[in-house]
Amino acid sequence: MLMKKAFLFIITILFYNYSSFAQVTPQPSPGAFTAQTVGITKLEMEYSRPSARGRKIFGGLLPYGKLWRTGANAPTRFFCSTDVKINEQVLPAGNYAILSYPREKEWFIVFSSDLEATEDTYFPDYDAIRVNVATQNVNFTESFTIDFSNITDSSANLNFYWEQTLATIQIVVSNERTIIDEVELRKMESAGTFLQAAEYMVNHNMDFNKALEYIENSISLVETFRNTWIKSVILYKLKRYPESLKFAILAREKGQTDTVYEFFKDAIDQTITELENRPLSNQK
Repeated sequence: MLMKKAFLFIITILFYNYSSFAQVTPQPSPGAFTAQTVGITKLEMEYSRPSARGRKIFGGLLPYGKLWRTGANAPTRFFCSTDVKINEQVLPAGNYAILSYPREKEWFIVFSSDLEATEDTYFPDYDAIRVNVATQNVNFTESFTIDFSNITDSSANLNFYWEQTLATIQIVVSNERTIIDEVELRKMESAGTFLQAAEYMVNHNMDFNKALEYIENSISLVETFRNTWIKSVILYKLKRYPESLKFAILAREKGQTDTVYEFFKDAIDQTITELENRPLSNQK
């Protein structure tokens, strides 16, 4: 018994060592990757390509109504860089596993947020969206194929071919929404840069007037509790106390909905209390 266990242990180690080497022989279902830009949205598909090899696929190798990973080997994965509409349903930007239930005249396709989902591990709670897609009869395709077609600046078709079956999903992007979101992101980034520069300058007692210029640039892009608070601090350093109080109060108001505000709350409250109790003769 001891010898048998030792033999099995050796076999396991050998299998592990050999399986850790890179693939040196052809795979029966080779990996594939396809990508397409629609407007300014990037779409990507990563999947494996099983072949028919004389077998009946749909209704045979893949029974109708049974869950399929929509490929072979690893899960089939879809990526969209922005929110898109899949057959009129909104799919948020991100990565998804695609699974399907092939039927005789339609497919039921699932976009799952569980990137490792397969036939054995699929759980509906991770579904992002589900769509029903009518199928078409087409010329025979030996190897399972996914591609994009009918590309416009705002839409594309995502096609699944195998055997004599074609299932097509329509993808629609919102260039207007994407442009607006991108502009807002750039504004936030620029506002953050001006904020960072102003905060550094005031903390190191540099040119307060230049710091004030930077923080006003930040506020003109996106007004937040953080940049209004830094403006209050700069105005305090410049002895412009009434204005400092005004922006400290504004920072407190804006901070109520910001989780980071808690780290600044005590300093802001103390500054407001001090400025409110400051003798009028000392106000400027």
